[in-house]
Amino acid sequence: MKEDCKLKEVGIREGEKIHEVMISKDDARFTYEYEKHYIIYPHFNWWNADTHFTNGGKLVEKDFEYNSGTNKQWLSVDDLREKIKKLNLE
Repeated sequence: MKEDCKLKEVGIREGEKIHEVMISKDDARFTYEYEKHYIIYPHFNWWNADTHFTNGGKLVEKDFEYNSGTNKQWLSVDDLREKIKKLNLE
């Protein structure tokens, strides 16, 4: 992100991921979408959804998957710089 730095493109390295799955199709059964985030709720018998469930979300579709290839919201370099500035001030 430094404006005057020189970058050397080296390509994909051995073992490097091209795409990353953040929410798998298996997890979709327990995933709720909220305005700005998702929550994958536990599916254990001991977990009490009545006391730990966040209202306002909607269950995602059956075969939903969220990964780096389906992401539609990207930050620009300027957006990243602004977020970093805010982190350094707090």
